[in-house]
Amino acid sequence: MAEGVASTELAKSDNTFYGLMRRLLRSKAAIFGLVIIGLMFICALFAPLIATHDYAKQDLPSMLQPPSNAHLFGTDEFGRDIFSRVIYGSRVSIKVGFLAVGISLLTGLFFGSIAGYYGRLLDSVICALIDIALAFPMTLLAIAIIAVLGPGLFNVCLAIALSSWGSFARIARGQFLSLKNQEFVEAARILGYSDARIIFRHILPNSLAPLVVLTTLEVPKAIIVEATLSFLGLGIQPPLPSWGSIMSSGRSFLFHAPWITIFPGVMIILIVMGFNLLGDALRDSLDPRLRD
Repeated sequence: MAEGVASTELAKSDNTFYGLMRRLLRSKAAIFGLVIIGLMFICALFAPLIATHDYAKQDLPSMLQPPSNAHLFGTDEFGRDIFSRVIYGSRVSIKVGFLAVGISLLTGLFFGSIAGYYGRLLDSVICALIDIALAFPMTLLAIAIIAVLGPGLFNVCLAIALSSWGSFARIARGQFLSLKNQEFVEAARILGYSDARIIFRHILPNSLAPLVVLTTLEVPKAIIVEATLSFLGLGIQPPLPSWGSIMSSGRSFLFHAPWITIFPGVMIILIVMGFNLLGDALRDSLDPRLRD
C-alpha cells in the first residue's frame, strides 16, 4: 500500500510546475537554451552598464577598426562601437519577439477558443480567416503590412503579430474541440456554469501546454522577421540599433570589415538556437508519451 501511495504522489508531482521544472533541468539542451536566453535577457536589461560606448556616437577617425581592447567587436563605417550597438540591439530583438508573440498569442487564443467552443458559423468564418492568414509567407505578409503602417517598433510588432496569429488560433481551436465534450466540461454545464467560466476555468488551463511550446518556437521566428525587416530598412529606424540594421550597414564592407556583419549574425543564431532548444525540451517534458 505504501508503494501505491508513493507512486500516486509521484504521478501527481509529475503534473505540477515543479515536476515540469525537474524534467526540464534533466535535459542538457534545455539548460543550454535557458543559459543562452538568460544571458540575452541580462544584456538587454543591463545594456547601459554592459555597453562600453555610446551606441549612437560617431567617431570618424576610428571607423572600420577591427576588434581590439578599445572596441571589442570593432567599429563600423561611422566609427560607432559594434559591441555597444549589438548589446542595445538585444533590447530591440527581445522586446519585439515577446511583444509580437504576446499579441499573436492573445489574438489566436481568442479566435481559436471561440471557433472551437461554439463551432458552426463562427467556426467556418474564423477557419476561413485562419486559412487566409496562413496562406501568406510570414515575412512577405509582414512586409506588406509594414508598407501600409510604416516602419517603427510598435508597427513591426503589430505586423509580425498579424502575420503569425493563425498558428496559435489553429492550435487553440484544436484543443477546444477535443476538450469541450469531455466529462468534466459536461459536468460543469450540468451544474449551470456560464460559458465564460467553463472556458476560462476548465478548458483553457488544459489547453495551454501546446500553446506554451508554440510560443517558445514563435519568438525566434519573430526575431528573425524583425531582423529581416530592419535589414531591408523597413523595421527599426536609426539611431536605435537593431541586429538586422547593423548587418545591413556592414554588407558593403563584408570583405574589408566582416566583423560588422559577423557579430550581430552570431547573436541572432545564438538566441534562435536557445529558444529552439528550450521549445524542443518543453515539448518533450509536456508530452506524457515522451517522458522517461
